[in-house]
Parts: sequence; structure tokens; C-alpha cells
Amino acid sequence: MSNVETPERTAGPDTTSSKNDVGKHDSASTVNNETKTNNGVNVGHVSGSVNYNNYTGSAFSKPELHDFRVSDHDLERAKNHFVPCPGFDDALATLKKSNLVLLRGKGTGRSLAAIRILVDCGARTISQLNVRRSFDSITDEQLDSDGGFIWQGTESQWQQKIASRTAERVATWAQRNQCYMVVIIDEVLEVGLQKFESTLGRPDSTEVAREFLRSHPDCPTDLVDTILTEDFRAHLREDSAPNEAEFVAIRAWDVHEGERELEPALADLSREGQYLVADWFHEDRSTIEYAMLVAISVFTNRDYGDVMSAAEELEEMIAKADNPEDKRLRQRKIFDFSKSVILSSLNATTTWHPHAKGASLFRETVHFRRSDWAKWAFRRAWLEYDLFRPVIVDWMARQAKNGFQWYCAKALHDVITGLPHTDPLEHIKTLASKQSLTSNELAAELLARFADDPGTKDFVEPLVRTWCTGSRFHRKWTAALVYATEHGVRDPERAMTRLETIARSDAQLVPAVKVAVTSLLSRPANRELILRALVKWTRPHGHRRDAEQLANLRSVGLDCAQAALGLTDPKHYLQSLPKQENPILIDPHPWLVARLFRRVFLDQQTRKSSLRALLSLCEQCEKNPRSERARGLAQLVATVAPDLHRHDHHPLFDDWKTEYPGNSGRVDRAFSTVQLLHQRYAFPRNSA
Repeated sequence: MSNVETPERTAGPDTTSSKNDVGKHDSASTVNNETKTNNGVNVGHVSGSVNYNNYTGSAFSKPELHDFRVSDHDLERAKNHFVPCPGFDDALATLKKSNLVLLRGKGTGRSLAAIRILVDCGARTISQLNVRRSFDSITDEQLDSDGGFIWQGTESQWQQKIASRTAERVATWAQRNQCYMVVIIDEVLEVGLQKFESTLGRPDSTEVAREFLRSHPDCPTDLVDTILTEDFRAHLREDSAPNEAEFVAIRAWDVHEGERELEPALADLSREGQYLVADWFHEDRSTIEYAMLVAISVFTNRDYGDVMSAAEELEEMIAKADNPEDKRLRQRKIFDFSKSVILSSLNATTTWHPHAKGASLFRETVHFRRSDWAKWAFRRAWLEYDLFRPVIVDWMARQAKNGFQWYCAKALHDVITGLPHTDPLEHIKTLASKQSLTSNELAAELLARFADDPGTKDFVEPLVRTWCTGSRFHRKWTAALVYATEHGVRDPERAMTRLETIARSDAQLVPAVKVAVTSLLSRPANRELILRALVKWTRPHGHRRDAEQLANLRSVGLDCAQAALGLTDPKHYLQSLPKQENPILIDPHPWLVARLFRRVFLDQQTRKSSLRALLSLCEQCEKNPRSERARGLAQLVATVAPDLHRHDHHPLFDDWKTEYPGNSGRVDRAFSTVQLLHQRYAFPRNSA
């Protein structure tokens, strides 16, 4: 694969809109008089002339808080085969008292202990929360009452450090919703979190191995000690972690079932995971086995179907890299291999989880049978095969479509920091220079990880700063997306300063800047800072020496203002508002919102698209007045025109009818809809 960079983008043709097109479209389409095309920002590649709205930066959107329900097998193990460990009773008492417990103690079997603690608290359902969500965002969404939730917060470089005020807020949220939250964490905790903290010790390793065998559906209880022979028990040390004890039980069962010989099975237990992985690579393997090994390593505990699909895509890319002239991968026969055979060769297995969408539905996730295999397998593949690296990186850049970008960045960060490299940032620079949105997005996510890593942040920060001010379009695009990640959200002041620099340089970068701004708005604490910055960006400019830069900034600012007000996507306005127990139509920053609203409707480049968006939104809310977007629309218009409900006509709507003749009927219907929504949400008791 060549590392030669693709040419920088070239300007696309201008397009204009007719004055009478306001009523002809159902959705907003941002058209800038000064910069009417974005020079080819399209799905996958940046080339040609396409509409700004084709790029939404979906890879940076906040994932669902709920990931998956705990499997029936793990519930059964926690209820009937859990081996008590030191500190368990204290953790249970803390959770019952506070509805939140922070579990410390690496290598103590905290995942199973967390399930058992929640069972003992009487949780009706037990679910894993998404590790891609920061701890601070847990209060953002309503989850099942009487439910138990587990959040794995062990990534100190990526997850936000848990502050005492955040823990208090989550505990209050859990108590209010009558649910329980267990957080598994390795970070050093702030002073003030002791009341939520509990540290577990390691349980008896021999008992863990016995109970693991007893939990196996095919294992006769009276044969447990026969299966777990003295040879295997010799590998169960006093300080063995529960996952090590479970692996001893797995190998004992394999020997009992005749799937492995005794000597090789015992040899497996005598070696660390990295050496077992090295042995795996010494044997002849098929391409799909290599591809599956990498896919499971990167996407551990993800849906088997998605992981298999990603592996097949990698297999195809490997085949094309090996045989560039052969455009088609030889299609495997249906019965070339079975799932159980390939998973066995990879030392992997699957788990069924109850599906959140139905009691009789299931999800199937895939993982290695030994917990440390994922890290060592990916590291070994990266270390052994130099020519494989660019193929893996390109493959990862394609995985955003399945929501896998976060996992790809995590895996790449591990091999870049954990293995020797002449130029650690080589692959990031290549990704950032490509005319490919998914490549730029992966580079941004990876840079954000490096910027959050204390060991590399001083190395990466100057690079990102240079890209913000440089002349390379795609690297500048990538730099903007860095501030769409959690790294940017946590430091909004620096993010907006850098984004302003980018916006001043080229108005064609509006899509990337808009994605970053809307990501920053997802945290209500950032709202006032962002709105004030947008008011500054959208000021009319005179004939100054830097008039071109100010014109670029204003063009980008108007597009971002449309997004912030919910005119390009209704959710953005609502998600930026602080959560309230009894929401009423009062915006905490009415002056800023009203100023931006006036500017997008007065400016020639945004008024048509803004009106189209608002009229379309009114029509949707007329059909579904109880929706969240209806409440958001009511609050937005009440902020801009607080006296609207007192009039049969309002100057705001009369101005629109004058400005856009031929749309009077739609404007009148919109006015009626907004008045009804105002009555519904401003006076809920009277309208009940």
C-alpha cells in the first residue's frame, strides 16, 4: 500500500438558489453565497461538489448509554456460583446506602462481583453501560427504574476522571430513579469519594475453578474434583486472579472432553498470554483466521455478526493487497468452516445476551476465552507483519459505519504506545492526509487519545496546533474533528479558540467545525461559552484588512448557529439545555439565542434554509405535538418571541410572509402550531 498523499481538494462550481424555492424543500440545506460548496465532502471520500449536509460526523455522535443486558449464564453464575471475596460485604452495604459504589481492586473478579452485588440489592434487570460514554454523561438519560447498571471505567487515559461532584450527581440520579450503579475503576480517586469507594480482594482460586465448572451446563456436579485433577490444581496459586482460575477450569474441561491432550493443556497454563499468542502464529493459518483474530482483538464483546462482517472485509482487503491484479476474492464454499471450528482455533467463544428490544430476542457477542488474549493477539499481528499494518489501518478507517471507530482508536493507541516505532505518528499523519472522511475521523479520534495520555500529550499538542494554522486542508479538517471528541468537550475554551482559527482560514471547513461545535454543545455546562463565541463569529464585518478571514468566520458561524438552534437537526438545541425536573419554556441564555436567531434569519446566506427548516419542523410537530422536538421548538420560539402567545398575529411571522411571498399558507400554519405548542408546554396544568 502506498503512503503517497492524495492531492489537496480543488474548488467546486458555484450554485445559487432561487428566491421562490423556500416552499419547495422539506429540509434545511445550507447554501453560502461566499462558499456555496464544500469541495467534495462526501461519504468516504472528499472529492467533487456536494451539499454540506451530506456530512454529519456520525462517528462522533454520542452512543446509546445502554450497551447490553447481562447474559443469563452470568446471572446464573453470580446467583449460584459466586465465591465471596474480601470487601464484598462492605461494597454491598455502600451500594445499598448510596445507590452508587466505585469498585477498586484489579484482578479480583469485579465483573462477576458487580452482578452479584446488584442481585443482592434486588435489581430487576442488570445491564452494562456503554464504555464509550463518559461517567459524567450517565445522568443524561432515563434508564429502567429498579434496574442495576455496571459501568467499566478502567480506561484512565480516555474516560473523564471521576470528580466528587459528578459522583454525587450520579448517586442522586440513581436514588431518584430507584436504581443501582456499580462503577469498576482503576484510577486514583479524588478526595471526597471515599464514601462511594470499596476495594475487593481476591477470592479462593480453587473454589473459583470448582464453581466455574459447576456452572457449566454439561458438567456433572459430582465429577468436578475428578475433572479438576491435582495437575490442574497445582496451577491455582493463592494469589491467582479469578480469570486465571477460570482458564485453568477451561483447560481441565477441554482435557475431560477430549478436545486437548493433557500435556499441551498444562503447558498453556504455564505460559503467559503473550507467549501463547506467539505459538498460535507459528502454525499455518488461513487468511480468515488471521482476519478473525484481529477483528475479535479489536472488537471484543461486540456482536458476532458485526465482527464476522468486519473480518470478512479485512480478508478481502488482504487478498487485494496480496494480489492487486485479482479484483475478486475467491468465494469460500458454504461449508468451508463452521463457527464453532474457527472460534475453537482462535480460543474464542460467544455469549448470548437478552435483547433490550424484546424478551424473546437475543444478542450474541464474541470474545476470547482468556481475557488477556485480545491485547497480545493484536500486538503480535502488528509486530510480526510489517506489510499488514497499512492494510489494518485502512480497514479500521472503514469500521466507523458500525460504530467501531472508538474501538479502533483504542487498539491503535495501544500498539503505537506499547511497541517500538521509528515514527509513532506515521499512520496518524497518513490517515489525516487522505481524501477520506472515515480516515480523517479515525485520525482525529486517535489524536484525541494521545492528547489525553499524560505520556504523549506534550508530543501531540504542538502537532494539532500546527495543523490548525497550516495550509493542508485535510489535516486542518482532522484537527477540527479532534475537538468533536471527549478531549474537546472537556476543554471547550481551548476548543473554540482552535476552531475559530480553523474557521477563519477557510469557510469550506464548515462541516467539520459544525460537527465539533455541536459536540461541544452536548454538554450543557459548555453552552454559554459556545453561544457567546458564535455571537462573536457571526458579527457583520466591515472593510478591514482581515475582511476575508472575518467573512470565512461569519460564514462558518452562521452554519454553526443554525445547528445550535436546532434548525439543521432539532436535537442539538434540546441536548444543549440543562436537564430540569419540570422543564418550562425558559432558556438560560435568552439574549444569546435571540441574537443568533435574528442573524440567521436576516442574513442572505442562511435565511432561506433557516425558514425552510423551521416550517418543516412546524409541520412535523403539528403531526406529533408530544414529541421532544415539539417541546424544543416551543422553547426556541418562546425564547425568541416571548409575547407570541398574546397575539393573533406576530411581527416575526408577518415579516416572513413579506420576505417570502407564496409561502403565506405555510407560515400561517406554522404560527398556529407554535401557539398551540406554547400553550401545551408553558401551561401544562391548564392544558391537561
